Amino acid sequence: MANYITTDTSDPGQTNIRMTTNLMIGADSDPAQELHVTGDGVFTGNITAYYSSDISLKDNIRPIESAIFKVKQIRGVTFDWNEKSNKLQQEKGQDVGLIAQEVEKVLPEVVQIREDGIKAISYEKVVPLLVEAIKEQQIQIEELKSVSLGYKELLEKRESRVKWTKERTLKKRNSNSKYGK
Repeated sequence: MANYITTDTSDPGQTNIRMTTNLMIGADSDPAQELHVTGDGVFTGNITAYYSSDISLKDNIRPIESAIFKVKQIRGVTFDWNEKSNKLQQEKGQDVGLIAQEVEKVLPEVVQIREDGIKAISYEKVVPLLVEAIKEQQIQIEELKSVSLGYKELLEKRESRVKWTKERTLKKRNSNSKYGK
């Protein structure tokens, strides 16, 4: 395999790749990270990424509040990429996802506005909202189960009392008929 990089720019003196101790692809500025890519990317192999999430790196930790309410404000949708989208997206045809403007209203931290004004979602950061919504929903389910069991016990007691009353009435009738009342 060749060990070289080619670039294509309108200015032969410019490059789209800049290397210092870090690598920049797609722009001619100092890279902010070890690998900084500006623009879309297509990868033919797997991409494995891990985000630092250690508690020692975090302050002011709080659960996401009203998670079910927030989830109800966003829609999971199917859609077709239109002519305003890039070629890669258009080639996908029909796709699934969320609407960035809806997500931004309930979880603005996960929406980025790109240089061209287009909004993008960091989908993996929606997961914590979903986790908290499931937990809230589970609490509701447990409460409903408890209420349901209460009603079930009440109905069973009532049915038992009705059965007892019928049996008692029947015994009285039978005892009255035996002695010729």
